[in-house]
Amino acid sequence: MTGQAARTRVLEPDRAKDMLASLIEQAVRTACTSPSAFPQGLRVEVPVAYTDALAWLRAQAADVRVYWASREDLVQVAGAGTADAISPDNGDLQSAFAELQRDLASAHPNLRYYGGMAFDPVRETAGEWMPFGAYRFFLPRFQIENHGTHSYLVCNVLLRSSRDCDAHAEDVLEGLDALSFPENPPADSPPPPRDRADLPGLNGWNALVEDAMQHIQRGYLEKVVLARKSVFTYDAPLDALALFERIAARASAAYEFYIQPEPGAAFFGATPERLYRRQGRYVESDAMASTRPRGDTESQDATFAQALLESAKDRHEHACVSRAIQIALEGLCHSVYASPDVTVLKLPQCQHLFCTIEGILREEVSDAAVMRALHPTPAVGGAPTGPALRFLREHESFDRGWYAGPVGWLGPDSAEFAVGIRSGLVRGNILSLYSGAGIVEGSTPDDEWNEIDTKLSNALSALNRSDD
Repeated sequence: MTGQAARTRVLEPDRAKDMLASLIEQAVRTACTSPSAFPQGLRVEVPVAYTDALAWLRAQAADVRVYWASREDLVQVAGAGTADAISPDNGDLQSAFAELQRDLASAHPNLRYYGGMAFDPVRETAGEWMPFGAYRFFLPRFQIENHGTHSYLVCNVLLRSSRDCDAHAEDVLEGLDALSFPENPPADSPPPPRDRADLPGLNGWNALVEDAMQHIQRGYLEKVVLARKSVFTYDAPLDALALFERIAARASAAYEFYIQPEPGAAFFGATPERLYRRQGRYVESDAMASTRPRGDTESQDATFAQALLESAKDRHEHACVSRAIQIALEGLCHSVYASPDVTVLKLPQCQHLFCTIEGILREEVSDAAVMRALHPTPAVGGAPTGPALRFLREHESFDRGWYAGPVGWLGPDSAEFAVGIRSGLVRGNILSLYSGAGIVEGSTPDDEWNEIDTKLSNALSALNRSDD
């Protein structure tokens, strides 16, 4: 038996916890007395009265907390505590993904590990990113999972051997008893920061763009994506989850993610960009590039969108991305379809050129292989990939960490990863916001600096109390 669910009437929290406790004991007992081989991944769930996922997460005392909301449907997952974790202690990404797939082979079909990885794991990890490492994935112990207006209280259990059976049941039930279901007060506004510093500053940015343009003009690069880090210092430790709630409330058409590997360290964001989604052998990826602001009026907004569609420089930048994704998938798939129509994806503060590439993966292709082929796309790294990464290692003055790296989840027969852009890192009283701009022939330092300001505007508005 891999899991058990209660499909009964909606329960109030205390009753839901009691029923879940009974089902957990039953599921563990059945798994531990069955002839099935270990490991076994169990997922037990009960319907519960609608619960605000982020408010519930904020009320839990767990050291590890994760949140994921999909871009296209109405699924929200808030996870507290750890049933299992995969980190660099488990080896490189290939071996870690292989271990995940072994653990998931006999798991409940809806059991999922959530996490992410660094943009460039070759680069030495900076101090602020140490809790995250090159990659880290968590199987939450408890979840509130919202499907539209329906909430479920979920418990995940991973039994690696028969020795886990008795201890797991007792520990899980203690954790279940400690879960809190509070009222839903709004997240507090963050205090004003003491100061702000941009890395690089404007002069350094101008020099960096000029250097990139020289490499492009000499034929070493077709495109390179340069990042900027805006660092805000506060007088006291920042409530990262409260800040993320404010950012998520201002987002639309975006993946929303929050990953806290330990207290005082959190990476979060609201990104519009999918790296890939896999369902069985079907896989799809997004090509997204180039930016215009939204207009103050419908007419102005349409003018900006039309200018984006007609810009040779922006169409070239987008073509770099879509071409690279198509080539990568062709190396993994029986067949690939790239949409011939490039459209404009409209977000609250900006709009981008956008299209989708789909394929049917060959049977032997793993998620690690898909990740290795697609990441980093030219939308966040550059083209050609190797020379662009070398340029960034030599010229970018800070470690991106997980910024622009893959974030998402992996399940027994499906996976979904977004690109961790429009994102921030909180370590204690320091907030770092990250964004980037693609440099191609025709780029200018001022335009690209302004583009980054546009991309940061959602997060910056969340820092501004006057925007409430």
